[in-house]
Amino acid sequence: MKKIILLAAFLPSFYFSQVKTDLEVFGNSRGSVFEVTNRSFKSYSGIDGSPYIDEAFHPITIEGYSKSLPSVRYNAYEDEMEFMAGDELNYVIKQNDLRLIYKDSGRVYILTNYLFDNKPIKGYLIELLGKGKYKLYKREKVQIVEYNNNTTNTYLKDKNPYFEKDKDIYLINDNGDYKRLPKNVKDLIVLLHIENTKAVLDYAKENNINLKNESDQIKLFEFINNL
Repeated sequence: MKKIILLAAFLPSFYFSQVKTDLEVFGNSRGSVFEVTNRSFKSYSGIDGSPYIDEAFHPITIEGYSKSLPSVRYNAYEDEMEFMAGDELNYVIKQNDLRLIYKDSGRVYILTNYLFDNKPIKGYLIELLGKGKYKLYKREKVQIVEYNNNTTNTYLKDKNPYFEKDKDIYLINDNGDYKRLPKNVKDLIVLLHIENTKAVLDYAKENNINLKNESDQIKLFEFINNL
């Protein structure tokens, strides 16, 4: 049997410390979110796989910030954006509501406050549809899985814990209230209290809308936003 574990409780050798310096880079009038902190990061030694869905650093733009920004990558285990300053790895500071646009792919991450499983989170979501009454976002997550040490299976007992991509969660922003996307169109209509039920059902049927498909999700919400 396998179980999900938190890194902080995994091994005593994991550590996290931070010593701030006076050096700040890439700031704007709202303050710097790219402050260099000389941070010592948690060690992922002994864990197979990667906390990144995409390990590459990507050039970005952020509205209101200098055009000369460091490239970033998203750590899906920590829910942090990372950047390099010299040889040092740093986290983008989670302040303000940020909208980071990857210049090479057009992918958009927003930093925002939302509730997930009744827990308040300030974290990053991928923007799938950012305009209209209803906005659509994706939450990516990587978890650590460990096999039960009490198992009698020698092969499993000797296996390292490993990073595993969790299922993507799709969230609807309904006037600032983030709601989990249902599995079918009928439940979506109930969730959002959509009045023109027939129009939505007819559109979904005519276009073979499948809410497991991102492109179908976007098409449906563009239609709903134009009702």
